[in-house]
Amino acid sequence: MQLFRLAGHVVLRHRGLLALYVVMLGAFGWLMASYVGTGSSSYEAARPTIAVIDRDGSAVSEALSDYAAETGELVELPDTAYALQDAAAKDLANYVLVIPEGYGGALEAAARGGAEMPALECVVSYSDASGSLADQRVRAYAQQLYALLANTGLSVDQAVACAEEARASEGAQLEVGVIEPGDSGALPTDYLVFMQFSTYALFGGTAILIACGLRSLGRDQPVTTRLFAAPVSDAARGTQLALACLGVGLAVWAAMGVLGTLWCAGSLAGTDVRLVLLAQVPLLALACVGSAYGYLLWGLGATGDLAHAAGNMGSMVLTFLGGTWVQQASMGAAVTAVARLTPIWWVIHAMGAVYAADGLTGELAASVLAQSAIVALFAVATAAVGTALARARARS
Repeated sequence: MQLFRLAGHVVLRHRGLLALYVVMLGAFGWLMASYVGTGSSSYEAARPTIAVIDRDGSAVSEALSDYAAETGELVELPDTAYALQDAAAKDLANYVLVIPEGYGGALEAAARGGAEMPALECVVSYSDASGSLADQRVRAYAQQLYALLANTGLSVDQAVACAEEARASEGAQLEVGVIEPGDSGALPTDYLVFMQFSTYALFGGTAILIACGLRSLGRDQPVTTRLFAAPVSDAARGTQLALACLGVGLAVWAAMGVLGTLWCAGSLAGTDVRLVLLAQVPLLALACVGSAYGYLLWGLGATGDLAHAAGNMGSMVLTFLGGTWVQQASMGAAVTAVARLTPIWWVIHAMGAVYAADGLTGELAASVLAQSAIVALFAVATAAVGTALARARARS
């Protein structure tokens, strides 16, 4: 078992890679899990940022300015062409209301004479819909003033007072209930999210760690010469090397499992331990796939930079297709068909089945184990290709 111990020692010498792909990516998964598990016990309507440029100074313009200020957060903006352009380009305000000079008198004259209501000027932000909603509210208020002046004999001040009184006496209020966040599944949501994001480290981190470690072993010419001169068959040597790779994958899997348990200890309290262990089975199979992929990269003769690039690109593509970043239910039929050809899709699907279960049943265990076996087949196929390439390189 000399080769097994030496390969494991060389791989584990890369502590920086181990810290980067296990601790750092684990911390990222914890942040995502913390965000998902954080809820709010209250509701507050979104308030857009609003700027008002009043060039009129009439009772109507003052009423419109006050109403706009009440519907959002008022921000100061100078009345210059540059400031208006800057507000639109830099998104300084969701909604900028410009009341032109003489607007109050024009509105009253149009209402009394039955003419069309004069237009307001505005700048609406492109970032969200809150500016457009604020604009609709302000224009509706201006139409209310126009209707009061057109259909009654009220003065402008009286029409403004009447509009304010009508708005204050509006009784129909929308009641919003807040659903308290909770875990409706067999596993806590934050733990599920953490383990889903651990797939990146289990596949890519393990592969890079193994590929770089085995390459450093190959660069140590005296050690390599002694190993291949030892009275050990090629089959035994390959078996020990495979065990070393699997040992690294097992170490990464165990580290991610411990981190997930520690960071989600509060939400895991009271959870059936058997379900937690069952959810870890497909992740263990994925760690084996990562080990096989790292062995394949080494068999291809990948340098350190190439191993990093191939490991990260492979992880990014597979985690996107597998459902780590995008829910599998939201994928189209064509994407799902392609995603089923990746190991991470089966891992996420198996963990989702555990999360949605009411409890541990024989049917659930059989389903998760079957999907984990599919993932393990990816590892076997990848390792077979890596072994063939390594033997071809050894003969050349």
